[in-house]
Amino acid sequence: MTEERDALCEYIESYLRDHCFDARVTPFDTGEALLDAFRPGGFDLLFLDIFLPDLSGMETAQEIRKSDRDCLLVFITTSAEYTADGFGVHASGYIVKPVTPTAMAEVMHACRFLFEQKGKAIALSVGGDDILVSAANIIYVEVFNKDTILHMERGEISTRISLDALQERLDGFPFLRCNRSYIVNMNHVVSLRENDFIMLGGDTVPIRKKNRKEIRMAYAKFLSGTPIMVN
Repeated sequence: MTEERDALCEYIESYLRDHCFDARVTPFDTGEALLDAFRPGGFDLLFLDIFLPDLSGMETAQEIRKSDRDCLLVFITTSAEYTADGFGVHASGYIVKPVTPTAMAEVMHACRFLFEQKGKAIALSVGGDDILVSAANIIYVEVFNKDTILHMERGEISTRISLDALQERLDGFPFLRCNRSYIVNMNHVVSLRENDFIMLGGDTVPIRKKNRKEIRMAYAKFLSGTPIMVN
């Protein structure tokens, strides 16, 4: 089981590297261990073995679906006969063992398309290459000279897309335009001060004077679970 898991992680990480996808892979040994770490919105894609040592992959998926309807689920199985069981948990795909790089690439490509459709990832041109960026991993965005810089959980990405165009791709909540040159991911705000946000990692992002009250209110509504729009 450990060897299969390690091989699966290697295939996923290889695909992520080859396609410049900004994401992190976290392995779990059991369904219970995954559920202990699981939080709604905390995972974008899960690969679940049908046969796990405690809870089965299907039972784990059923628990996940009680609180998260958006996370993509892909089952690893020994036979296609189990695919019908996945309709109840809205599975996005299946891989029949033995897992191969080709099968993994096909499923990852399909999931990549679903991410783009759901707005969980955005395509950007960086240094002449097209890359896919996980929106959830963006801490904040700023314009510096003629570059738009995405401050990520791991490093920075610099692109020439305008902030207005990027704001449109991010499609609003939980992203908030708080300044002419800044957009913050409210999920990564550590604290709110009078004139600025303190972001994960310690950076300070200023709040524009115009509409400052509305911006602060938007963040307060976000914390309460009721987002509002700020123009």
